[in-house]
Amino acid sequence: MTLKEKLIFIKENGYQPPPATFQLVQEMINNIGSLDAELRDDLIYTTLSHWIPGNSLAASQLEQLLPVILDKDHLLFRLGEANTDSVFTRSFSMLVIPLFLMRHRESPFLSREQVHQIKESVFNNVQEERDYRGYDEEKGWAHAIAHAADALDELAQCSELDKADLITILDLVHDKMTLTDRVYSDGEDERMVRPVIRVLNRKLLSRTDVEQWIQSFGRVEKNPEFLPAFKQKNNIKNFLKSLYFRVKFYQVDAALCPTIEQTLYKVEKVYYC
Repeated sequence: MTLKEKLIFIKENGYQPPPATFQLVQEMINNIGSLDAELRDDLIYTTLSHWIPGNSLAASQLEQLLPVILDKDHLLFRLGEANTDSVFTRSFSMLVIPLFLMRHRESPFLSREQVHQIKESVFNNVQEERDYRGYDEEKGWAHAIAHAADALDELAQCSELDKADLITILDLVHDKMTLTDRVYSDGEDERMVRPVIRVLNRKLLSRTDVEQWIQSFGRVEKNPEFLPAFKQKNNIKNFLKSLYFRVKFYQVDAALCPTIEQTLYKVEKVYYC
């Protein structure tokens, strides 16, 4: 049977792990960036999303897989490329990381050093990622920025991360949400709000820290060319609006709403007149 046939059979049988589960998972990780969208997304990732949090793999097995996920052939694979197929390997390796962290927070098995290794690898990937595509009509979801947001979301909940790490998360969100290359169109702004809410929930940052970070979106230096500046402005507006309603709905810190409103007005006054 091919890998795809094996995983279809497993899906049809309620994701019951077969004998030699670990060997099968290793094969899945080796094919994490398959250009077959069904195999990559619906089968490999979805199966892992059942097995890793569901304790189908031993902690020692996950520890063996971790350095593979983070290596130059997976999370860091040809990092910095844009509009090439390498994004699928990076993006879906990134999407596996939250599964590890969810399992760890439920039943800790990673050392502090391992969590920080994950953190540094994720931070590096987010900082250097240059492929901003969402859905590819031919090859399915790339979504590197949305998947990065999911990993940042889980990292922000880890007690091993301190105030400086949370500030770095906010800085990375700021960097990706002030993009000039394209206007995000596949929900990236809403996904990037999630780690921000997690950071706020940790209560390690002062109100002043958070307000200054929000206000920084209104102080972004504008690109002198019209189209990049237009794209950036729309990315900023979309993100701030998503942040506003998430903060208001969850009442994380409703007092931040006026700061978000003022920053939106500064980004584009005409829009609110």
